[in-house]
Amino acid sequence: MLEHRRGRSFVYSFRLTAARGVVKRYSLKTVTPRVNTEDLIDAHGVAALLRLSHANSVITYLRRYPNFPRPVIDLGSHRVKLWLRPDIERWARTYRPGS
Repeated sequence: MLEHRRGRSFVYSFRLTAARGVVKRYSLKTVTPRVNTEDLIDAHGVAALLRLSHANSVITYLRRYPNFPRPVIDLGSHRVKLWLRPDIERWARTYRPGS
């Protein structure tokens, strides 16, 4: 069985049984949730929602506040990070830094 992992999703491919030529299909254990691409925002968008003066402050928030939403797409250091707008809006309503 070939197993490919990406984040929390598991995609199972087909396995051929050479002796019988039978194809067995494995069921999906978990499925990655669907994301509306219009809800994806970068650090500039997060900074605008939180009324921060600089997009760099978003990375500071990631380090400082353990309950700050993690990016759903993180391509590594000095590369694009994308958050879901509803996650940031929910965090902003429930947690106000400095108060």
